[in-house]
Amino acid sequence: LETFAEEALDAEIEEDLASTDGGAGALDASEPASSEDGPAPESEQAPRPESAPAPATVPAFLANARERTLDGALASVSDGTGADLETIGASNLAEPAEGADSPDDRADGVAEAANAARAFFQEGVGAVREMSAARRAHAEARERLEGLDRTIADAEAELSHRRDVEENYDRIVADETARKKAAEQRATDAKAQQDAITNEIETLKGQLKQMKDADAQTEKRLKAALESAEAQEGSAREQGARLQRRLEDARQALSKAEGDRAQGVAAAEAAVTTANTRLEALKAEFTEVQRNPSANSATYSVRAQELEEEISNATDELRQAQMRLPELTAELDRALEAARQAVADNEKPIDAARKSFNDVSSAADQARDAYQAAKKDASERQRNLKSQISDKEKARREQEKAEQAARDEAEEAQLIIDEAEDIHAHPEVTQTIADRLEADRAERGETQAEVDQLAATERDVRERTRGSRLRFGAVIAALIVVVLLILVLIFVL
Repeated sequence: LETFAEEALDAEIEEDLASTDGGAGALDASEPASSEDGPAPESEQAPRPESAPAPATVPAFLANARERTLDGALASVSDGTGADLETIGASNLAEPAEGADSPDDRADGVAEAANAARAFFQEGVGAVREMSAARRAHAEARERLEGLDRTIADAEAELSHRRDVEENYDRIVADETARKKAAEQRATDAKAQQDAITNEIETLKGQLKQMKDADAQTEKRLKAALESAEAQEGSAREQGARLQRRLEDARQALSKAEGDRAQGVAAAEAAVTTANTRLEALKAEFTEVQRNPSANSATYSVRAQELEEEISNATDELRQAQMRLPELTAELDRALEAARQAVADNEKPIDAARKSFNDVSSAADQARDAYQAAKKDASERQRNLKSQISDKEKARREQEKAEQAARDEAEEAQLIIDEAEDIHAHPEVTQTIADRLEADRAERGETQAEVDQLAATERDVRERTRGSRLRFGAVIAALIVVVLLILVLIFVL
């Protein structure tokens, strides 16, 4: 878990360094002592004596930075200041006096802090890059080893196959030749079956076409008969409806004639009764006038004459009403009889029309049933024939698959024969593969040793640079947090 965390931190730091084009490379450029053209630092040329360790209160990375500062000063002895090597060394290593706080001391302190920070970043970046280089070298070597393993496995399989073919060459050729012949025979048989099935399919399709033509003619004939029967049925239905309407009209006329007769006779009888009643009233009044003549003879004479005239008129009206009654009754009876005769006349063809309609309707039903039955029978027969054709086509496809499978098997057998003959004819190729396999195995041993060495180197670098990388990563993380906080404050405020 610790190694995984360190690798993740190293990867993040490497990305940051790559995005800034080398990270702390600018710090390296600003230090003359780290230039490739300048002299090597004294700390690398001669180790410091054990009798002069860094002060106990100064961290190790600051002590190293102080040594690098001294080395830089020694390297710049030829800058034209006229100071000798011992004076510069003494000025950098001398301890300040107690209570002294001169400007030179403060400048030396600032320079020492800047050098310490630069040394810290250089150390961190160098540790990360060294770890990354060690890990990358180990991964590349391991990838080469895996590639060699795959190459060796393929070569071993190929070599084993070629040797097996060389040892069993005669048997392989004989077996595959027999297999090829058997497959070719199966392909020929499958082709013959396909041709036979194809002929059967063509025959069935011809039968189906003839069946469709015959069924179409039958359907056309039955449909014409059905249309004719339905037309007759419609005509008979219309004729029956017409006769029924006439009968209804005759019955309505009879009902009206009966009503007219009753009303006419009643009106004539009422007229006779009215005329008789008026006549009797006039006669009674005339009798009363004669029984009690008025004192005024002139008035009496006038009223008597009026009554006589009115009685004469009433008598004439009564006679005419009495004469009109039998005449009107006879006339109404004749009209009533004519209406009854019309009803009887219209009732006579109804039964014949109903029988005719039933016969025509039955014929239409029979034609309709015959048409539907013929269609159903034709559909059933055609469906059965189509099913036979479909089965034959399925069988043909199966034979096509069998033929293709047999031909593929024959081709496969031929390929095996060709391969066996090629291996048998070129034993030097087998020997070349064997030699190459031995070389690959030797190379694998060397690569395995290299992988082991690089793995040990990676572990050593990881252990040696763990402190520097962790400190450097912590500082980078702290700087990122500070930058984020500054950005947040800028945007918020």
